[in-house]
Amino acid sequence: MKNAKFFAHAATIGLFGVLLFILCMLWKLTITDPLVDQFHVLYLKFLFPGFKGFDVASILWGMVLSFVYGFLAAVVFHGLHPDCCKPKK
Repeated sequence: MKNAKFFAHAATIGLFGVLLFILCMLWKLTITDPLVDQFHVLYLKFLFPGFKGFDVASILWGMVLSFVYGFLAAVVFHGLHPDCCKPKK
């Protein structure tokens, strides 16, 4: 039961990371300053190795890495706080 809660929590955090990545992609549509746009692309290339630009393959790769980063963050959190998934008495 504990493993099921752990994986559900980790998957939820991973999906939250994907949602944040999608919001980042949508924010790209609102950028009007070319320097901010250049920084945005540079930052995405730094965070997501293999990100080339705003093509379908890079966006899908960014979504996969966002999920993995969120999942790993949950693993670290659960490693530091092993009692977080135990039912409260």
